[in-house]
Amino acid sequence: MANSVCLFQQGAHFVVVLCDIKRSEIDYSDINAEIVEIRAIEPHINELSEKYNIIELNTCVKPRAIEYFFRERSADTVIYLDPDIKLFRPLTEIYAELQNFSILLTPHIYTPIPIDGKKPGENTFLNYGIYNLGFIALRKSDEASKLVRWWKYRTYEAGFFDPAEGLFVDQLPLNHAPIFFDGVKVIYHMGINMAPWNLHERILTLINGQYYVNEKYPLVFYHFSSFFVGKSELPLHHYDRYTLSDRPDIQPIYQAYNEEMVMRKHLFYQDFESFYSIIYNRSQKKKDSKAKRIKHKLNRLFRPTSR
Repeated sequence: MANSVCLFQQGAHFVVVLCDIKRSEIDYSDINAEIVEIRAIEPHINELSEKYNIIELNTCVKPRAIEYFFRERSADTVIYLDPDIKLFRPLTEIYAELQNFSILLTPHIYTPIPIDGKKPGENTFLNYGIYNLGFIALRKSDEASKLVRWWKYRTYEAGFFDPAEGLFVDQLPLNHAPIFFDGVKVIYHMGINMAPWNLHERILTLINGQYYVNEKYPLVFYHFSSFFVGKSELPLHHYDRYTLSDRPDIQPIYQAYNEEMVMRKHLFYQDFESFYSIIYNRSQKKKDSKAKRIKHKLNRLFRPTSR
């Protein structure tokens, strides 16, 4: 993702907020970005890491990262992109919309999906969020600051992966954003945030060396969610409406993305476990051990005595 941002947004300052501590084994100069460790901007990160697993933790601190860029770095605009996103052209449409709106969101889908037992269905997004928070763009404003504070409070207090309880990390709360806050724009552009979950409504075509969606919308960025290096398949465990062989239109970008991931040493990086994941696992073991001790004591206390 960093390379595509540097290619198409040369005037932007690209920063990776690292939900880990830096490792001596990694040469961070290989990454075309400024690296900011999360512990440098969030003093309670260890406490949060005992509460949240690594997926929950990464999404929990997203509003804090945005807050940091507005407050401490005096940014005028902040665009968040998930690390599995690749740009295919400049973010011209995004910056244009930010001239008139302070908060930009993209829905997972724009059009209905048949009820046919395949994944995803429309109900998927009622459980996991109308908007995909792999992308959000904000312009500094009072309303954007209000949203970030509200969002951060919810991710810090209840940023769990528990859809049955109406909780899905940072994403589900933003269903309320267009109702609770002014200046929110839900972008309608099929070439922004194309992903495995919206393939039912989007066909990719190469025209004069540029990708277009439905032969109308320039492909701005594709979200390679749940991508498996070397597998040459879509994430069927989440989205089984199509296999990659069903979609020759997207095969070239998946092949190219896989080659880039291999070249960028993904297989090397994937062997590292986040420092905060280790803290969480230790915390859970302590909780499990304590629960077992309590259960053992209760069993002894209430064990029937022989007469």
